[in-house]
Amino acid sequence: MLNTLDLTTEAILDEAIQFSQPLSDNIANPRGIFLTGATGFVGAYLLEELLEKTTGDIYCLVRCSEKEAGKQRLRSHLQFYQLWQDKFCDRIIPLVGDLSQPLLGLSEEQFSQLASQIDIIYHNGAKVNSVAPYSQLKPPNVLGTQEVLRLASIAKTKPVNFISSIAVFFSQAYGEADIVKETDIPVWDSGFKGGYKQSKWVAEKLVTIAQERGLPVSIYRAARILGHSKTGITGNLQDLLCSLIKGCIQFGKFPLLDGNTNITPVDYISKSIVYLSQQPESLGKTFHVVNPHPIPWQELFEEIIQLGYPLAGLPYEKWLIELKNHAFAHKDNALYPLLPLLLSSASALKSKKPDFDDSNTRAGLAKSEIVCHPVDKQLLTTYFSYFQNSGYLPLS
Repeated sequence: MLNTLDLTTEAILDEAIQFSQPLSDNIANPRGIFLTGATGFVGAYLLEELLEKTTGDIYCLVRCSEKEAGKQRLRSHLQFYQLWQDKFCDRIIPLVGDLSQPLLGLSEEQFSQLASQIDIIYHNGAKVNSVAPYSQLKPPNVLGTQEVLRLASIAKTKPVNFISSIAVFFSQAYGEADIVKETDIPVWDSGFKGGYKQSKWVAEKLVTIAQERGLPVSIYRAARILGHSKTGITGNLQDLLCSLIKGCIQFGKFPLLDGNTNITPVDYISKSIVYLSQQPESLGKTFHVVNPHPIPWQELFEEIIQLGYPLAGLPYEKWLIELKNHAFAHKDNALYPLLPLLLSSASALKSKKPDFDDSNTRAGLAKSEIVCHPVDKQLLTTYFSYFQNSGYLPLS
C-alpha cells in the first residue's frame, strides 16, 4: 500500500470550501480564538501563551464525554506542565469534539455558531505516531485539517495559523539538498515513507490550496521539539530521539553518525508562533521554527557520557546488528518497538538531512525578546534532570 500511495491524489480540498466571506474585523484583537491540539504537548504551551498574550476566549477542541470533563482535562493538562493559573479558567472554553470526524465532531448548529464566534484559528492538532500508516493518520491529520479550513470559510474569513513540520521535506527529493528555504515547496516522490510525514505533507498541501483560494494563512514548520528550556518538562517521551537516547543508554552503545541534531525547546516554539501570528506582515508567510544552534550528533552523545552514562560508539551498521540482538533479548529496551522501522529502512538515522533556513523567523522575531536556547550542556542537563526525576531514565 505505502509503495503505491500517490499523495498528490490525496491533496484535494473540497470545492465547497471557498473564502468569499469578508475578513473578520477583530484579527488584531481577537475576541474568540480556536485552538486544536490543546491537550497535546505543544498545544499546552500554545494555550498558555495565547492566554497570556491575548484577551479573547480560547475555544479548545477536546475529545471527552461532556464540557465539564473537557474543562478539567485542560486544567490538569496545564497543571502537569506547571502552566496553570486560576485567572485562565473563564477564558478557556472546551468544545466536545473530534478532529477525525466531519465538522470536527460538532453538530451543524455548533459548527456554524463557532464559526461566528471566532476571529482566528491556530491549527496545531494532529495524531503523532512514527509507525502508524498513512491510512490511520489520514482522518485526524488530513480530513481534520480540511474541516478546520471549512470552519475558517464560514460566516467570516478567519486567518489560519497552521503548525506543520520540517519532516515534509524528509524525502529522497531533498537527499542532496544542503539547505531548505522557507519559500521552498515540499514536493512528493514515491520514496517518501512514514505515515505521519505523509499526512503532514498532504495537510500542508490542503492549507496552501486554501491560501490560493484567498484564505490568509501562516505556516510554521517545526523541528524536533523537546521540553521547556527552564523546567525540562516534556510530554513527548515517545519522540524518536528520546527513545534513541533511552534505548542507547539501556544498550550501552550508540551509533556513530555525521550531521547535526536539531532540538528546539517547546517554549521557543510557542512564544515564536504566537508572537509572529500577531504581526500583520506574517500573513501569507511560512516560518521554519528551528533551533539556530543545533548540536553535532557525536557531541550530543559525548555530553550524555559526561552526564554519567557510560556509552560506547559503534559504526552505524554494526550498532544496528548488535541492537537487534540485544533488543530481542531485552524487550524492555525503548528501541524494541521501533526495530521494524529501523530495520526496514536501514538508513533511517543515517540519511543526510538538509539544514533549514529560518530567515523569516529571525526577521519576524528581531524586535522581540524571544531567543532560542542553544543545545548545550546547560540545556541537556535540564532535560536529563527531568528525565531522571520523572523516572524515564535511571540516575546516572
